[in-house]
Amino acid sequence: MSETLERWKLITEGFTQRLHAVEAGQWEQATPCTAFTVRQLIEHVIDVQRMGPRLLGARGAIDTPLGSDLVSVWERVRAAALASYEAEGALARIVDTPIGQMSAEQYLAGAAIGDALIHTWDLARAIGAEETLPEAACALQLQGLKALPEDFLRQPGLFAAAIAPPAGADAQTQLLCYTGRQP
Repeated sequence: MSETLERWKLITEGFTQRLHAVEAGQWEQATPCTAFTVRQLIEHVIDVQRMGPRLLGARGAIDTPLGSDLVSVWERVRAAALASYEAEGALARIVDTPIGQMSAEQYLAGAAIGDALIHTWDLARAIGAEETLPEAACALQLQGLKALPEDFLRQPGLFAAAIAPPAGADAQTQLLCYTGRQP
């Protein structure tokens, strides 16, 4: 199995754990991603996780409508996404994304993993759950983000201005600061 797919499974499992920790009164709370409440953040993550499989032609469970039971929707979408990525040759396929053509594995490594990773921290911070993210995944995402043009990253709807991390900061702190979050 692909190292990228293994990393996606690890990151989405971490998101799943935080999602299961959301309590009844927390769904409308603010998150560090100021555009979203907890509910909106989860809906956003679900929508981003649908994109890669849809680019590969997946239909059915990947299209489960958002509703009041977001935990169930997430579980169905995550399982359908995994099946889509595990299909023979799927990760090597070239797909048309909003930023151009790339392999499905490149999409998975960038947008799908990055979105789930950063928003796992946002969700954890919002609900008071464990905030620690996998250090190696944070280092890889930071490296990938730094390779993108600043004007692309800082456009509305993506990331706020970077914050200078403290001296000696670990990869998670550096990633969060680079995406405009205050760890």
